[in-house]
Order: sequence, then structure tokens, then C-alpha cells
Amino acid sequence: MALTLADTTTVIDQVGLSIGSFYKEGTPKTSLTATVDQSYERYIGGVNGNCQDDGNNVADFALANPSNPQNSTSAFVFCGVPTLTPTSTFTPTDTPTPTSTFTPTDTPIFSLTPSLTAAPGEVIISEVAWSGTLASPNDEWIELYNTRSTPISLNNWRLDTDSGSVHIILSGIIPAKGYFLLERDYEQIVSDVASSQIYTGNLADTNEVLRLKRPDSTLIDTANSDGGTWPAGSASPNFYSMERIFTVTGTPSTDTSSGWTSNNQPTTWVAHDASGNLIHGTPGRPNFSLVATITPTFTPTITSTPTKTSTPSGLRSILINEIAWAGTASGLADDEWIELYNPGSVAIDITDWVLKSTVDNVPSIVLVGVIPAGGYFLLERDDDNTVSDITADQIYTGALSNNGEILYLNDASGNKVDTANGNGGTWPKGSSTTYGTMERITGAADSDTAWVTNTGIKKNGKNAVGGAILGTPKNSNSPGPTPTPTRAGSVVATSTPQVVVKPPDPRPIINEILPRPGFDWNADGRVDVFDEFIEIKNLTSIEISLGGWILDDESGKGSDPYSLPDVTLAPGERVVFFGSETNILLSDGGDTVRLISSSGKTYDAYTYAVARAEDESICRIPDGNVNNGWYEDCIPTPNLTNTREGQVPVAPGGNGESLFCDLPDTTPADFFFAECHGYGARIWSPYYWDQLGRPDKLFIPSGRNKWKSFVE
Repeated sequence: MALTLADTTTVIDQVGLSIGSFYKEGTPKTSLTATVDQSYERYIGGVNGNCQDDGNNVADFALANPSNPQNSTSAFVFCGVPTLTPTSTFTPTDTPTPTSTFTPTDTPIFSLTPSLTAAPGEVIISEVAWSGTLASPNDEWIELYNTRSTPISLNNWRLDTDSGSVHIILSGIIPAKGYFLLERDYEQIVSDVASSQIYTGNLADTNEVLRLKRPDSTLIDTANSDGGTWPAGSASPNFYSMERIFTVTGTPSTDTSSGWTSNNQPTTWVAHDASGNLIHGTPGRPNFSLVATITPTFTPTITSTPTKTSTPSGLRSILINEIAWAGTASGLADDEWIELYNPGSVAIDITDWVLKSTVDNVPSIVLVGVIPAGGYFLLERDDDNTVSDITADQIYTGALSNNGEILYLNDASGNKVDTANGNGGTWPKGSSTTYGTMERITGAADSDTAWVTNTGIKKNGKNAVGGAILGTPKNSNSPGPTPTPTRAGSVVATSTPQVVVKPPDPRPIINEILPRPGFDWNADGRVDVFDEFIEIKNLTSIEISLGGWILDDESGKGSDPYSLPDVTLAPGERVVFFGSETNILLSDGGDTVRLISSSGKTYDAYTYAVARAEDESICRIPDGNVNNGWYEDCIPTPNLTNTREGQVPVAPGGNGESLFCDLPDTTPADFFFAECHGYGARIWSPYYWDQLGRPDKLFIPSGRNKWKSFVE
């Protein structure tokens, strides 16, 4: 056997099972004579990791059968890290004894390569807010927990419901003994804890099963596996989350009705929802059954000396105060800088805090240092010459997008402390023409109205070529509107978290998707996959240009990305893109549709499981609604208001093609070419096949096929 590239000639790997094998590496293995329970498998170890490949079949493979146990029969093994350490003492006679082993250590996350594997029970579904929050029953969230002392990569893992309403392809790393928070539709569902991933789709309030699987489909964990009502949690009016119970030794319970509990413990409620209410759960924190075991504290200790602490320092205890996202007038494109500010009366140690962006986590800055009371912390990109006359507190790498992105400031425990441009649109202030910075208005919570552009009323610092910076690094911001009137000389204090209300969606959205057409929607005279369409709608109150935006299906798979034309949408206006234009062919077996901004940020996405019937589109109801999720049984309405009522139009005279053309596009392409779209019409002509056909079968001469073939 050989594994080749698509050209069928470039061999990537090969193995032979006899001296005369056409494909082999080095000395082939011998043929097997018995008929059952035997296989050749690779050894653990070798220079390339746990799947040995030394270019010699006899040295890389060993016989495995019930009477001859081998190394990997004790565990399912992937190239990379075994799930179990080999314990077999069997020594094969035709290959060296494997010697490499994997010993996990409690190395800090920043110096350890995340594992790509995990055994069942090592990552668990820790908490499910299936009923939403007090802010909205649609504000659902899910939390995963890593029980191991090493980080684990979740890339291409899947979290699905049996009903198909939730289908999440995970992306990212879950830290050692850490949490992975998934928020539905938007970031502010848990307003003071940064999400690890945003997903779409809704959890049913009953008869729903969640399954967590590795990329190879190995089942890692479940929630509510019996498929009945959720074993814990509650809907209105309490909206308690469903939390996994941990034993006194810190071991998570199995997924049974007795393994879950409702969080009705107000002393553990710390995080806030989109309207500022306490969330009746523990997103990003230990479950309340685990609190008694590890006894964490959620109240920071204030001392006269800066103390590094893993407990939350409080929402907005440190502010993202000023951002030079456009750089300076030095002419050097990399001269960006960011300023933090401590508005409190005590110094705060921000070591191991993280300042990061939503755009591919760039920049992602692990902070080091102390911000004094009423003091500033200056971060300069790449070198200390960006602000040439002021010493930077820290140098960082990674560019800010000029088109806007969200900046998050999280403390050492991952709690969200502050944001800048939290709605993810274009930067609300700052200028790439004058290079004026984006400055925070004193005391204002992050919103588009909380920032001003520095126009030179107050300036501080010199750029890399000695010119004046249109900003105030390491100094108080320029005068701006005051959010609340105060007495002269008074100081605005915010001792309690600000109420964060979900902002209106300031962007275009995916409004309707048709993955399996049965009508000539693009009016080209044919019914085919090119009638698939994606509809985009402008939800803003201003005109939007789609130039530079991108439509794509699942990341890294399927069709190539399609760059949208420079179309301007008026407020509330729609535009439809057919497959004949985009060449994005949506699989009937499940796919993802993504809308990506010119800066590379995914602004909207939807993943569907299976397109079960023709001409059932996936749409938002009511039209353009970003809060109430999607419906997968809509009537296709390209460029019209979405609906679930009505009938699909029928083409005059039908499509005149084989009934097989109604099969999903997961049918092999060769079959489609033979049956449909002009080629297949004559296949079903009795005159062509029966009256002029052969009276018997004509066998094709045997080649290398396993089976004889014939035409009739």
C-alpha cells in the first residue's frame, strides 16, 4: 500500500507485505497466513515521535495478535503523545525495542507545547447555562475544564448536540487545570470574563445531549447523555447554571443525573451578564462543589505594597487608557503604542496579566510590572524609540489593525478587567491621517462614546524622529466630555462594576443560507449547485461598503474564499451571492459559512449539520434578528424578507432531468456527471438504451480491479 499526493505518483509513505511488493520501504514484512486477528502496527517511539518511521518496513512495524501483545495494544496512540505510557515487556525479534516515553510535567503553560490528545475524562463539560441568563434566555454559554496539569490543544475538536442545533468546531488551547468559555453569538454574555470562543446555535430546554469529541471522533465527554430533561439548572426566573459536581478529592463526577447540580449558591456568583446582573453560575471559575476543596477567594487583599495575586482585581481596576493604533507621524509604520492607567489609590501588580486582541490574538502581551496608584504603564511596539523621550514600561510585538479590533485586558486568573472597542467595529476614535491617538474619557466605561481623538489641545512626548506626538503618553489625557457632572476638584470614582449592555450590531451579517437548492434560483436555466446562495444584510443605520470583505466556508476546507465586490448597502438593504458567482459550494453533509472583514476577523458565522431537504434555507427569524438564533426550515427568499411560511416556486415543465439529480451533493461527483445536467437525460431514454442497445452484457477486460465490470 502507498499513501500519495493527489497526483497519484508522489509517494508519501508505503508498506509492503511480501518480497514482491510493488510498494515498500527497505525490507518488507512477510505475508500473513492465518485468517483472523492479526495486524501489523507501527512501534511507539523513533526519531519522528510516537509513530516510528525509519524508512524500513521490517523495523517500523510489528505483528499484533491476541497471543503476541504489542506496545500500543495498551492504549490508542497518535503520532505525538500517547494517551498511556507503554508497559508491555514484549521484545520483538525483528526490530529494536522502543525506548522513548512521554512524561508530562507541571511546566508553566508558556514553555510547554500543548498536547493534541486527551483521554476520555481529561477534558470535561464542566458547566452548561442552557437556560441563558437574567439578561436574556438566549444568552447561553458552555464551559469546558482541563483536568490535566498540562495544556491541551482543542483545534478541530467538536462539541455537538444530538439534535444538530449546536455544532461547534473548537479552536484554541485550554490551559492546565484551566477553563474554556464558549459564549453564544456575542462576547458580552459574560461581560467580565473573556470568552475563549463564540459559537452559534441554541440549546433546547429539554431532551438535548451534548457530546465533546476529538478530531478522530473519540468521545471525550457528554452532558445529559440519557437524552431526557437536563438533570440540573433552571429556566426563568432563576436561570441557575448546570454545574458538574466534583468530589472532595477534586475529581469530576461522571455524566449521570446525580453528577450535576444547580448553582443556587449566591456566595459563588461573581461574574455579570450583559445587563450587569450577577450570573447564577461560575463561568471561568471553579464550580461551587469544588470551592470547598480548593477554597479560592474572590476578594482581593489590598495592601500598601503591590502584591501579585491570582484573585480578581475587579472590573476596570486598570484601564486601557490610550491607543496609538495608527502609529505616529514619524513615518515608521510600526510606531504603535498603548497606555494603561491605574485610577485607584493603591499600586497594582499586573505581572502575568494579559493584554490581547481578538484578531488572531495579535498582539497578545503577557504583562510584567507594577502600576502605581494614579500611575501609567506605557507599552511600545518592537523597541523603546517609538516614544523617544519617555522610557517604555514594556516592549511588545504584534500590529494593531487600522480597521478596528477588540482589545481585552485580563488579570492573571483570566478575569476580564477592561476592554477597548468592545463592540468590535472600527476604532471609535483616533486618526490615521493626523495620527491623533484614541484617548479614554475620564471615568467612562468602554463604548463608542467613551473615547475622543487627540487633536493637539494637550500633547506629551516625542516620536522616533523628534516630532511632537499627538497624544499624551504617561500623562493625563486631553480634555474631553465628562460622562457625569462633578464638583470642581472632585475625582470620579467607580467602585462598582459598570452595567454593560449588549451593543447594537454595527456590521453586516449573514442573513440567509441555501445549501441544497431544487429550483433555478440564479435564473441561468439550470438547477444545480450554483443555485446555492448566501444573503448578507446591513443592520446599521449607515451605508456600508463590502469591498475587501470575504465570504468563505469552513476554515481550511472546501471552497476558496471569495472577496466581495465593492457593493454599498443602504441601511437594512440585502445582497445575495450565488454559488455561480462565488464558487463557494456548500456541502449538503454539513458546512460552515463565514463572513470575514478586510482585517481578517470573522464577524459572523453559522455552522449547519445536514441539509436534509431541497429548498429549505437557513435564515434568521425575524429577518435580521441577531438575538434569537437561526431556523433551518425557512422558505428561500433571496433579497426578500425571511419567512418560514409559503411555497417554493416550481419551474415550468420541471427540470427534465433524472430523479437522481435530487440526491444531495455528497453523492460522488462522477455519478452526478453521468446522471445530471445534460449528460444524464439520454440515460433514461428507453429507445436509446433498449431498442438500440446490446442484447447481452459486454464484459470489460480485467485490469487491476477486484471486481469484473461490464456495460449493458
